[in-house]
Amino acid sequence: MTSGACPAEESEPEHSVGGIPLADLVRDFHRPMVNFARTMVNSPAVAEEAVQEAWVQVIKSSGSFEGRSSVATWLFGIVKNTAARHRRRESRIRNFEVLATEDADPLSGRMHPAGHPDAGHWSVPPSRRFLPEDQTVERELVGYVRAALDTLPVRQRQLIILRDLVGTSAEEAAEILELSAEAQRALLYRARGNLRNELEKRYQR
Repeated sequence: MTSGACPAEESEPEHSVGGIPLADLVRDFHRPMVNFARTMVNSPAVAEEAVQEAWVQVIKSSGSFEGRSSVATWLFGIVKNTAARHRRRESRIRNFEVLATEDADPLSGRMHPAGHPDAGHWSVPPSRRFLPEDQTVERELVGYVRAALDTLPVRQRQLIILRDLVGTSAEEAAEILELSAEAQRALLYRARGNLRNELEKRYQR
């Protein structure tokens, strides 16, 4: 190994935003970004595509980040824009779709309908009480939380994701969702209350 080989490798540029390596951002924010995108589009696949597009935009424009907002606010602002583009594209595609409605769905009311982020999956899972508790309790809890979150209006769901899952500040969440400080507080109060009510209903079943 020559004396210049190591420095050359070390000087290879690494993408970062606000001094945070891209790898760390992907690790910490990718899943919350997908969850956020899913509030705006009709399928997990489209949400994932929108977030992948957002990461490409992050890489291309990382040098333009000026720190006037937090990195999280900047990232979710990009996701909001890419998901909105995908939603408009979905709307144009749906104008040409023909849905068969002649046959009654034997699982109507038991499965998430077409257009729901979890379309084709149980909205109310079959009972799993015959399984050992240690194999089901964690999955059941995650299912309850996700199902309860899905019942919230879109704006409330977005705010819960930003404030309680991502951990953005009230000011950052208000900026991303274009809310006043008062509206953010009121909406978060309603969102948390509705989420709690939904969780209580599911645990009482």
